[in-house]
Amino acid sequence: MKNKLIIVLLIFILLPITSCNGSSNKEEIVSIQTPLPSKEDSQMLLLEKLTLNLPEEIRKTILDDVHGFMDQISLVLDLPVDTLLMADKQHSLGTDYIPEDIVMLTDYPQLTLSRNDRSLRKILIQDLLFMVEDAGMEGLTLVISSAYRSYAYQDRLFNWNVEQNGMETAERESARPGTSQHQLGTAIDFGSITDEYAFTSAGMWLLENAWKYGFSLSYPDGYEYLTGYRFECWHFRYITPAAAKLQRDYFGDIQYYLLLFINDKREELESLL
Repeated sequence: MKNKLIIVLLIFILLPITSCNGSSNKEEIVSIQTPLPSKEDSQMLLLEKLTLNLPEEIRKTILDDVHGFMDQISLVLDLPVDTLLMADKQHSLGTDYIPEDIVMLTDYPQLTLSRNDRSLRKILIQDLLFMVEDAGMEGLTLVISSAYRSYAYQDRLFNWNVEQNGMETAERESARPGTSQHQLGTAIDFGSITDEYAFTSAGMWLLENAWKYGFSLSYPDGYEYLTGYRFECWHFRYITPAAAKLQRDYFGDIQYYLLLFINDKREELESLL
């Protein structure tokens, strides 16, 4: 009887210790089974959400190479914000937007100009000179036919287009004031500014090589439903070599998709870095 009593007492004494040990072990197991998500996992989860409105092929390209995409887009997000501003029928720059670093192109004798009053932002001049030089080494001349346009200049140009061609045609071929990429000071019209330019040696060279120097075709063939403008083989916008490579590698080489994604998702993307 005495021995049985001792055994019962020992059971009551040891039971809380066993329970505590069991609970501790269980907590350790749970913590091992549910680790905190890694940075890569967090990036994947957020990018899955941010890319929902992109075409499926572009979305798949990004999600299949999250690490490479984040490496490239981090360089682009470090650029001055105004380098990648949207200027289109849905995004107006307003009447007062004037780039601060506009320079006259006559200061650069290496450039071939259709008129001597052409100007552009200084930020793109070095890459433009590289591009012109490399084209020249292949016997090609890249004629700059239109460059920076002020709000007032674009207003006059749009109204002239309406008078000459009617509103419907003008809307497809000319931007309303405040919505032209030319007001950014980083857009260039090359050559004849006609459809035939696409079949010239210079036009074909630009289409193949301009991205290497940071220039992107703004209004590609077959995307009028997206850009609002018909195919313009002569109109290139400078977005920097880093952004042009990102566009080519992950956005189907369509400028509109890249710019809209960067401008709409900038804060969320920066939170991933």
